[in-house]
Parts: sequence; C-alpha cells; structure tokens
Amino acid sequence: MVFTLNMVLDHTHQPSPNDIHTWISASITYIDVCEKGFETMNIATDLLPEVTTNLTQLLLNSLAISVVIKGANPPGLHELNFGDELYNFSGLKTVQPDVVVAKDGSGNFTTVQEAVNSRGQRAWGQRYTIYVKSGVYEENVVIPHEAPFITMYGDGIGNTIITGNRHDTGELKNTSTFQVWGRRFIALHLTFQNTAGPEGGQAVAFLSGSDTSAVYQCSIEGYQDTLFTFHSRQFYKECQIYGTIDFIFGASQAVFQDCDIFLREPRLGGGLVVTANGRKRSNQTGGYSLQGCKINAADDLKPVVGQYKKAFLGRPWFAYARTVYMQSFLDDLVDPQGWLDSWGYNQTAYCGEYKNSGPGSSTDQRVNWPGYQAITDPNIANQFTVAEFINGTKWLPTSGVPFVPGFENE
Repeated sequence: MVFTLNMVLDHTHQPSPNDIHTWISASITYIDVCEKGFETMNIATDLLPEVTTNLTQLLLNSLAISVVIKGANPPGLHELNFGDELYNFSGLKTVQPDVVVAKDGSGNFTTVQEAVNSRGQRAWGQRYTIYVKSGVYEENVVIPHEAPFITMYGDGIGNTIITGNRHDTGELKNTSTFQVWGRRFIALHLTFQNTAGPEGGQAVAFLSGSDTSAVYQCSIEGYQDTLFTFHSRQFYKECQIYGTIDFIFGASQAVFQDCDIFLREPRLGGGLVVTANGRKRSNQTGGYSLQGCKINAADDLKPVVGQYKKAFLGRPWFAYARTVYMQSFLDDLVDPQGWLDSWGYNQTAYCGEYKNSGPGSSTDQRVNWPGYQAITDPNIANQFTVAEFINGTKWLPTSGVPFVPGFENE
C-alpha cells in the first residue's frame, strides 16, 4: 500500500487524473481485502489498529477529491477518436530477451524467480525481457513493486508451465503460484497453474496488482479463486481461464477480450460461479468487462455436467461490484437467473449483459435486482469497452498486445 501511495505523490512521470484515481482506489483495496480476511477467519475487525481506520478515512477523502479532478477534463488532455479496428502489433514477436530461463541449464537461469531477481536497477520505462523456455517450473514467483516494466514470454500454452499447489495458507495471496506487483507487466505464451484441486479450497494460480498490465495468449488454471485481480487496470487477451467458483475475482478494473472461460468439475456438492468482483464503494475504480469471450464447460465437466447445479456468471464480492458480459458466447450450463447473491449486495451491485449469444444468453429469466441491466443502449455498453473502461488507448498501443478499443464486429 505504501508503494502505491508513493506513486500518487511522485509526479516525476506526470500521472494523469485517471492514474491518481486508480492508485488511490488501489490503496484502499489493501485495507478492504485485509478486513475481508479478518471476516473470513471470524476475527473481529475492531482488532485492526485505530491508525488503519484513520488512514481509511483520509484515503476516502482523497478518493472523493480525485473523482472531482478526474471529471474536470484538465487542459492538455485530449480524447482520441479510435475506431473499432483491431490494433495489432508485431513487436512482441521480434523482441530479444535480456535473460533466458531453461530447466536444462541452457539459459542464464534455471528458475523464473532467479531471472526476476536479476533485473536490478534500470531506467524508468526500460523493459526487462525474460524468455522462459519450454518446461515445467515448480515454483512460486513474486515480481515486486520495485520491478516494473517486465515482459515475460514462453513457448506457448501447455509448453512453458509455471506451477504450484499452495492452498489454505491463512493469507489468500500467499497461495499464489505467480504474483506480480510491478507496473506495466506483460505476459505471453505461458501457463500459470495451481494444482491444489477442487478439494483444495482457495488456491490462486495468478495474482496481479500490476497497473496497466497485459496478459496475452496465456492459460491460467486452477479451481477456486484461480485469478486474483487484486487492483488497478488490467487487460487479458485471448487467454484461457479455468476454475470452479469465484475463479476470476478481485477489485481490479479489468477487460477480458476474446478469452475462453472454462468451468471445471467442482468438489462434491460445490457450485460454479465465474466472477466475484470486489469493488466496495461507488466512487472507486474496479469492475469487469468480458467482451467476445466464450463461457463453456471444461473437458472434465462435460460428461458429468448434469450432476451439478448450473453455473452463475458472477456474484458480487463487495457492495458496488460491477460486471458486464458483452458480445460473448454463453453455453447452456449458465443458470437462467444468471447471477447469484451470497453476501446481500443485490441492491447495490451492477450486473450487465449486452448482445451475448448462445443457449445460456437469454435474459428473460434473469435476476430482478435494481442493478441488473439487460443493456440495449450501445452508449451504455460503450462505457465497458477497452477505450473507455480501462483507458486502453492511452497505454496498450505501447505494449505490443493486440486489442479492439470499441465494439467487436460492429
């Protein structure tokens, strides 16, 4: 949290009003998740130090001010008019790695963490590129805040695999096989796994608190709590994401574009829920947009899908959760009600659907919540595109990751 707050105060790199709003929201998220952890473990939140309460109030005041500033459209900031064409860049295919990781000793290092640690001090904005050769790397990797601008690529899904099986460690983030906190992280052609299994409980495969990060053509595989989008702006393109319950969760403002979302066979008596967004306050950033995605049963679930209750598109983890599915394919394993309320947030959460297809896409029997919307107005749906929701046109072009800024195929 301290590192994130320092980014707000550091004007060396001229942060925009949107940056500041994002980072203050991210700082509050640390406290929110801590309090949720206390709640989950049935520990009274009044044990939290008084300084935490005071800090929360100060941050909330700062957040309110940042929203006003963000909405003022300061001089010098100009909106660009992007069409709906695919922004496709070839730079990722030709980049030369700074270091190589190889299990057989043919590279600079044999573990991914050693390569991350080798980054050292570099000029701001200078990328450090790590190539991880084909192999299974059984380790728990952490990219710290102090290591921004890392690009990591492998030899493809199913070939370069970073795997672990931590679960029920007492602190959820510590179950993560892979954690990244440094800003502007890029990952491509990698598999991240947590193999704790359906009986393992909460077990994170990939955790990201990396602002303006992009994950491209990667597979993120687990069961419960597979992908922890902790905070800040994130983009996932053409990824495969596997899980059972709440397997895309957190407080980030994230767009998932053209991703394959696979529901796996849960534990006996277990449920199936894709998302659990953790936006707690109406003026915080945060929310999910799933655009052009496919929601299907994984191979292990297909033959037994009739033995389990149908799947839900999401359930709000905090009061002001935002989740929108648009232009996506929803298979018939989706429950006709679409959404689930497990924590009493159905009066304040926002859930939207726009121009989806498939046997599970009918909105006729969806939940009757104040914040549920079968969106028909494209101007509303446009708020959840890459360009609008995560300001992607400001930072994705330099990432080398292809993206569609607006609607697909319109």
